[in-house]
Amino acid sequence: MRLIYLLIGLSCMLSSCNSDNSKKTETPISSTDTLSKDAKIALGKRLFSEKTCKTCHLIDKNSTGPSIKTIVEVYKDENESIVDFLRGQSKPIVDTRPVQVAMMKANINGFLKQVTDAELDAIATYMLHVDARND
Repeated sequence: MRLIYLLIGLSCMLSSCNSDNSKKTETPISSTDTLSKDAKIALGKRLFSEKTCKTCHLIDKNSTGPSIKTIVEVYKDENESIVDFLRGQSKPIVDTRPVQVAMMKANINGFLKQVTDAELDAIATYMLHVDARND
């Protein structure tokens, strides 16, 4: 019986150690200058997922927000910067319905303020090249 309690206690200790390791905080990326294009795209893809962009923006299908393909097409056609928009430095040009604008403004004023320019650049690079990567 003592052995069972010992094993249960050991199991709990090991699982709590593993959960502590999963809560590591990552250092924000301040520069992507030394990254290859493929590494920058991979970083952008990871950040797109981690920063919950993929919750509203699918690759080729509109969902809560416009698809990545739609966003990229409009930004290319209008010769505008996705990073400027995500930084709150330009007006929305893709989906300008008030409800969509309010949702993105909340994201921009909230968690996107914590994202560095280098990270936003990596996200934009991923978005601009998502077709080439066949994700």
